[in-house]
Amino acid sequence: MFSTDYKKMRKQMSGLLTNRFAIACLSVLFFQQIIESSATLWLVWFMQSVVEGVPYLPYIVIYLITLAVHYIPSCIAFILKAEWKQEAQRSFINAFVSANRNNIGEWNNKALKEEKLSLLTTEGPAALHALIDYVWDLFTWVLSVFLNIIFLSVVVEPLFVITYSLSVALVVLMMKMKRKTQRKLTQKALSARVDLCQSLLSAWDNVLLGNHYNFELWDEKTSQRLNRCLQRNIALERFDQTLAIFAALITSVPSLLVVVYFVFQHKNDPVQLSSFLVILPILFTIITYTYQTISLGFRWGLHKTKLMSIYKAIQASTDSHPILVNKIKWDKIKATLSKDEKVSAASPPFIQSHTIASHTDLLEQTSRKGRLTLRGENGSGKSTALMLIKNALAKRAFFLPTQNTLSFFDETNKYSTGESLRKRLCEILEKVDVDVLLLDEWDANLDKDNQESLSDLIDKLAEKKCVIEVRHR
Repeated sequence: MFSTDYKKMRKQMSGLLTNRFAIACLSVLFFQQIIESSATLWLVWFMQSVVEGVPYLPYIVIYLITLAVHYIPSCIAFILKAEWKQEAQRSFINAFVSANRNNIGEWNNKALKEEKLSLLTTEGPAALHALIDYVWDLFTWVLSVFLNIIFLSVVVEPLFVITYSLSVALVVLMMKMKRKTQRKLTQKALSARVDLCQSLLSAWDNVLLGNHYNFELWDEKTSQRLNRCLQRNIALERFDQTLAIFAALITSVPSLLVVVYFVFQHKNDPVQLSSFLVILPILFTIITYTYQTISLGFRWGLHKTKLMSIYKAIQASTDSHPILVNKIKWDKIKATLSKDEKVSAASPPFIQSHTIASHTDLLEQTSRKGRLTLRGENGSGKSTALMLIKNALAKRAFFLPTQNTLSFFDETNKYSTGESLRKRLCEILEKVDVDVLLLDEWDANLDKDNQESLSDLIDKLAEKKCVIEVRHR
């Protein structure tokens, strides 16, 4: 089971929308929209002045300025949005680290590793960037529609704001009625994308190695997941767009009726009709924006559910420790002490062969320096025993698995296996301050000379630390 601290996850999500970059970006965007929407006022007053024969130069000058100047805050907002995205990704990485740090119980779960790394490297950042782009678009279009409707109501017809408000209220009611269905479709679509990503992560070996059997299995599984991903995402998009069409009709029809009413009421007033004629294209643009705005409004649940699902998926499992304990067959593991080890009278009694009952017996040996070797049948849980010790000792222990991508000061991927391990052990000896060193099958894939050389180095480490190793041979 996974930790489901929804309060914490909601706080993490709200932090994405309330950090300083988000607030700065949206504030600049608000200022830009005021400048852009105010052009409607100056255009209407300019047209009325022309028809009435009064001075119109100030209105046309201000109108032209608003058309040109609004690009400046828009460019600034784009810069802030880029910073906002980077800060959001930093926050997501910190959330992943906070949820999973020292969670060694899940380390060797390959399926969970693929899922979480897919979320961390691909699905998570993409969802964050999509959310920020979504908030940007929604904020821009809502402000544009709202401010233009307000300005049209002030200078042309107050009924616009009334009918539009009623229409929006009906749309919100419809959105609430369909929210549950939208959430289910969103979760299914996300699950399908994650499954597809897991298949694609194994593409390298299955495609390049040329084993027909493996490729056929991989291709069949990937095709199934690709089709399922396609079907579920199209179903979600179809649902969203159908609701958006109904929302657009609910919003646009009342506004068009107000247009007919206004023309009929002022059919003998050339000043009003001329100004109204000027804003008709703007009105139809607003109606188009309204459709897009309502469509975006429906997607809020999609983005929210998707991110909540991602944050939930990166949480640590709460039952990993019992699973580790149950995987170990203690009666199949043999522990031996280094031949040169000297045990003082004050040291805990050394456990004898086949007397290990639990990892607690091994923990008792970590209070002294020396080298303890674990051997046993494949699948007996030797590596898992090291993981339990690491989990119990936390920062007091350093765990070095056979295959890993741990970060070291000296990049070792350009060296041979033996030389790479030597450099890592030397760095641990010089720079890592721990009491216990846990080595998991370090001798795998090494020739006899490298094994003997590295074994001597491990003996030096055992003079300063407690070394517990799992040997391949």
